[in-house]
Amino acid sequence: MRSFFNTASFSSLSPPLPNQVKEEKILYWLTITVSLLAVLEFGQDYIKSVLNNSDFSLMQSLSYKLFWFVFIPFTLLLLHLQNKFNLNTGKRKTLLKKSFLIICITLSHLLVFSLLLYIISFTINGEPWPLTLLLTQKLSTRLYLGLSFYIIFSFIYYHFSQKAIKSKDQKSNLNTFRIKNGSKSTFVETQKINFIVSDGPYLEVNTLENKHVILDSLKNIIESLPENFKRIHKSTIVNTNQIEMSKSRGNGDHDLVLKCGKTVRLSRNYAQSLKGILH
Repeated sequence: MRSFFNTASFSSLSPPLPNQVKEEKILYWLTITVSLLAVLEFGQDYIKSVLNNSDFSLMQSLSYKLFWFVFIPFTLLLLHLQNKFNLNTGKRKTLLKKSFLIICITLSHLLVFSLLLYIISFTINGEPWPLTLLLTQKLSTRLYLGLSFYIIFSFIYYHFSQKAIKSKDQKSNLNTFRIKNGSKSTFVETQKINFIVSDGPYLEVNTLENKHVILDSLKNIIESLPENFKRIHKSTIVNTNQIEMSKSRGNGDHDLVLKCGKTVRLSRNYAQSLKGILH
């Protein structure tokens, strides 16, 4: 199932999602979620019929579980409209518009679900269930579920959208690297950094001209560096653009000779990160 959703394309339904939140991933997890909810409710119906010693209608129970699967197209529609009308912000006016949109989506969901039950009832029963009765019943028993689902989805999507925006902004501002020394800050061109070595709680940033000592960790600092900076040892990060050649040590480790003439050690435990870079 995962491979199907990874290859499926839904670009015709909505414009490219902001912040690289993939439609395929959303659809995959959405399908998993509603399927799980449908199974749980189906099991609840069966257990309830056993405990009450009452008849259990398989077809009727399954038809009512369509409520959960209707979430799939309407959630994608909600996502499309939020993107189209730029409702993925935290502004008060935007929140009011988004709330109105969620209410409309929920009511439309219940209407479509009631219509589906009405159509199915021709097959299950000799005579159809009254449409007005179905609508009234669904508004009284399912309205809160629909609203809760769409509100939670919008909140989660907004959270991950903002997180992705922040990450993207950080990655787009990587031309300079800030080195703080007391109350003073020095900005170094990122691509002039050859390698960074850990020395206890301190880091030594080696550039073409100087060495800078800062208080930080390799794990933290690599998140603020471009993709060409790779961890090559438990105590070393290297700028892969500065690698001139590599020499094997015969035990899986390598010595990396940099363009500046310095040599740094590549541990075999980190060799996978440089796959495709070293030949």
